[in-house]
Amino acid sequence: MLVGDLVVRNPVTAKPEISVKEAAKIMKRENLGSLIIVDDRNSPIGIVTERDILRAVADDVPLDSPISKIMTRGLITVSPEKDVTEALIIMYQNNVRHLAVVGKNGELIGVISIRDAAKAINLLALDLSIW
Repeated sequence: MLVGDLVVRNPVTAKPEISVKEAAKIMKRENLGSLIIVDDRNSPIGIVTERDILRAVADDVPLDSPISKIMTRGLITVSPEKDVTEALIIMYQNNVRHLAVVGKNGELIGVISIRDAAKAINLLALDLSIW
């Protein structure tokens, strides 16, 4: 199974100047574990996860601070043509739970989580066990 097969919705993005609180509201409303942060050209520049927001709250970061203050820069990406097992290896090697899926021109296609990839692997294993 390919990574692109796991992308089931358009990516939800935000600008780096929105507040931590607004990012949390977007994530809650959209039922997301991560939010891709994009620049003015809509190119991905970072990611914010539930864990990032939890750490910010625990570290007393003001909720009106810009999300750029807590986002992870150096976004780890994967091609939609990669095999899901390769995506899991990338996640493991980089100790991350989300990967941005980007096309050949660097355009953001979507985001996959470790849960998405693990579920796909389990379905493949189940399918193989039946045969």
